[in-house]
Amino acid sequence: MRRIKLIAAAALGILALLATPGIAAAKKGHVHKHPRAAKRDRNRDGLPDKWEKKNHLSLKVNQAKRDQDHDGLNNKGEFESGTNPRESDTDNDGVNDGNEVDESTNPVEADSDHDGVKDGAEDADHDGLDNAGEQEAGTDPVEADTDHDGVNDGAEDSDGDGVSNADEEHQGTDPGHADESGSESGAGDQTGSDEHSGSGDGSGSGDETGSGDQSGSGGVEQGHNGQD
Repeated sequence: MRRIKLIAAAALGILALLATPGIAAAKKGHVHKHPRAAKRDRNRDGLPDKWEKKNHLSLKVNQAKRDQDHDGLNNKGEFESGTNPRESDTDNDGVNDGNEVDESTNPVEADSDHDGVKDGAEDADHDGLDNAGEQEAGTDPVEADTDHDGVNDGAEDSDGDGVSNADEEHQGTDPGHADESGSESGAGDQTGSDEHSGSGDGSGSGDETGSGDQSGSGGVEQGHNGQD
């Protein structure tokens, strides 16, 4: 009888040892489900508080659809792309983050295809206008003839100043704004000649000379730069 009791006690001890790992695993799994393990998102906008704090975004307002840097990519997209929501061109390649996402280039790498040429200087659609120029002209960098009129985007004159987009790019002027082109060639809308030259109160001088606020440079161009 005593022998039977000893055998039964030994069997119970073995069963207890076998059950211990299962109990420990259950406790361990419960720890992983603790709510404190999840990333905090107090304003419930899908953006972690830590990321919003780092980029100086309010935790009291839904930030997901806002675009503080006006690059065409909202904060949700900036978070997913790894870009800076306070910097319109995170990788400084000449093309805004939003356009890079649309063009399928990498907004956090200046030379996406590693060919030694920055993405802004690439001409993805071979229309004579590089990607940065397409951005300024408002044309599609992956379609050679954005408006399907039979004229490639490089040969178009988007700002109507008499200078093609490609020529403006080569001259260093903005193909999307007439007030920046033609200051040396005599073309363009505001070159400082004709209407505002040499008049005033009857003498050859006065307030409306060919220079100053209404020339192809000066106040008008500075106003444009301020808007950017």
